[in-house]
Amino acid sequence: MSAPAPQPAPLQPALLQLAALRQPIIFLDTETGGRSAERHPLLTIGMVTLMPDGEITRPLHLRLKHREYCVEPGALAVTGIDIAEHDRAAQPPEEVAAAVRQYAAEVGRVMLGGHNFDFDLGFLRPLLPDLGRIFRRGHIDTKLSAQFLIHAGLLPHSVGTPLAQLAGHFGIEYAAHDALEDAAATAKVYVELLKLVELLKLTAPTPVADV
Repeated sequence: MSAPAPQPAPLQPALLQLAALRQPIIFLDTETGGRSAERHPLLTIGMVTLMPDGEITRPLHLRLKHREYCVEPGALAVTGIDIAEHDRAAQPPEEVAAAVRQYAAEVGRVMLGGHNFDFDLGFLRPLLPDLGRIFRRGHIDTKLSAQFLIHAGLLPHSVGTPLAQLAGHFGIEYAAHDALEDAAATAKVYVELLKLVELLKLTAPTPVADV
């Protein structure tokens, strides 16, 4: 009796990640002194780079110094930021802007990503009026991506779209409301969302060619 034909090795997670990603993506998160970009200060920026092979690299955490801090107590209660300690460690906005530009330049003009990202962009644009020249146009928003996959039936409705709920669903541990932690968690969630789609592609029936 002949030996059974060898079965293909199970696909490893790395093979399911980012099959079509050709450039890095910089994931960014902010912590602020409130919800209004006109009235409240941008306090911190966290950035990581998601590489095409799925590796998350180059963590950077920046703190912004301001002459005055018009903050909502509720916002600080969420982030745990102590303004006095923050101010001692912070850099002037122009130095932070230069650091973001340098960070981006090291990988080229790539796309930005975030979670509920319009909020972050509202605070980022005044700091970086040249944002559209630093990064590619358009951006990735994992909140919107997750909502699409819920509607498509690839994520259960019970998960919802908040970052903490998505991270919990995928078993991603992180300290919420820290800009760097949130940026890294967002990148990890994006990888998991891509893996869901890749798994669907691998299990979908092969289309029959027209005769």
